[in-house]
This record gives sequence, C-alpha cells and structure tokens, in this order.
Amino acid sequence: MILLFKLIARLPLWLLRALGLALGWTIWAASPRYRRMMATNWRQALRSGRLGVSGAAAARRLRRDAIGHAGLIATELPKFWCDPTMTDRVMVLGMDQVHEVLDRGQGVILLTPHLGAFELSPRVFALERPITVLYRPARQRSFRRLMETLRPMDRLATAPANAAGVRQLLRALRRGEAVGMLPDQVPAQGEGVWAPFFDRPALTMVLPLRLAQMSGAAIFWALTVRTQSGWRLSLQAWQPDPPIENVAIEVAAAQMNAALEQQIAQAPEQYLWAYNRYKIPRGTTSPLRASQA
Repeated sequence: MILLFKLIARLPLWLLRALGLALGWTIWAASPRYRRMMATNWRQALRSGRLGVSGAAAARRLRRDAIGHAGLIATELPKFWCDPTMTDRVMVLGMDQVHEVLDRGQGVILLTPHLGAFELSPRVFALERPITVLYRPARQRSFRRLMETLRPMDRLATAPANAAGVRQLLRALRRGEAVGMLPDQVPAQGEGVWAPFFDRPALTMVLPLRLAQMSGAAIFWALTVRTQSGWRLSLQAWQPDPPIENVAIEVAAAQMNAALEQQIAQAPEQYLWAYNRYKIPRGTTSPLRASQA
C-alpha cells in the first residue's frame, strides 16, 4: 500500500482531482447511508441561515460541489504525504501573526475543521515552526502502518488522543510551540460538552479550550481551501468575547462552534458534510433526545 501511495503521488494534480470528483460521486451514489448523512447535515446548516447561501440555485450548486470535494480528500492525500513539492503550491496568509505570538514564547493552538485540505495544514506549518498534532490511530492495521510511515516529517510530531497525548500537547505549548487539532471531531464519552452547531446540539471537544486556559496559549483558525492551482492556507486569530477563561466551559464550546460555522461559511462546498458530526457516543444522551423523552 505504501508503494501504491508513492505511485499515485506521481500523478499530476489535475488528474488526481478529476479522479477525486469521480470518487466523491461514486461513494454518494453507492451508499444510501452516506447520502442520508450528508443531506441531513447540509439541510441543518442551510436552515440555520449561517452558511451565507442565497437562493435555492446556489444551494443546489454548492451541494453538488460538496459531493465531489469529499472524494478529493482521499485522492489528494498521496500528494500530501509523498510529494514534498506540493507545499510550493500553497499560498499562506496570516503566518506573520503566528510568528509574533511564538516569538514571545507563547504557545499557539491551531484549529483546523474537516474542510478542504485539512491534512495539508500542519505540513505547511511545519516548514516554518514545530507543531504537534492530535490524532486518532486508524482502526485498519494497513492504514495505521501507512500513516506511521508516510505522515511524519521534520518538525511535525503527533500525539495520540489519550491522556499521554494530552500531556504531550501541554508540554509543547509550555515550550512556546504550536499544536493542532480538529475542533469538529466528536470526542469520546466524558471528553466533551453539548453545544449548538448550526442550531442542533453536538457533542463538542473541550480539549483546545482547556489547553488554552492551562497554558495561556493563543488560538488560531487554520483553514486550507483548494484553489485552481493548489491551495490557500489562512491563519486567523480567534479572540472570543468574553474571553474563554472568564466563562463556563459550555459557553466557551458554544463560542468555538459559532466561530467554526463562520469558517465553514467561507467554503461550504469543501466541508465534509458526510461526517457524523451529531453522533451520540454510547453511554451519552443528547439534550435534544432528552427533551423528547
């Protein structure tokens, strides 16, 4: 599989993107469950009115684009992991602000949603500064071996999603380095709080909020969207009002989800709408379900 990834990485980007669009539509056509999940999440976001989509025609066009973009997540990955020249195609915006924070010895937390080329964000960042990224090991042994072999690079460390990994992230922040994580990833039981996400309760991770409170780290959004010739990484400081250290963790989680919605609205066609964002882990009960009981 490693050899296959390296061979695929030699294909031109335009071809990989064409294959990715076809893959996205193939998965959508083949899986009723996938279609239902995507449609449910998309309608929920549209109903909220916070996607910035005006008109039924625009909504249909973005939804069609989103089906294809989901396939690009898979076909672009070999390029990210096996072709070091791909970072040359990334336009980086806002890195100066991050440098200013890190130069003061303050840690930085990068929040990267399931949007666009989110796997590329830490690799581009690691070209300039050390970063430790939170990850969950793949369930499939072959893909886990693939990740462990191809994903590492200079100045890019990984931390498992467990207690040891959290300590690793905290040490990096206290050294004045950066850490990264997916703020819209459903946390395990007992590791999150319920907060609105496009007007529906979603179990939301509190780890980045807790780490910021403990370390004094600054929080930035890191959004890597696809462009015609490559990608654009935008780094934007997040300063919620009131500050997260002055509010309950449930309020801070709601603030984070509201900011996440604004990030998604910048390129809604590139968000992974088929991700089970409203998943209810075993042993938990959502406020919505409890109110209907």
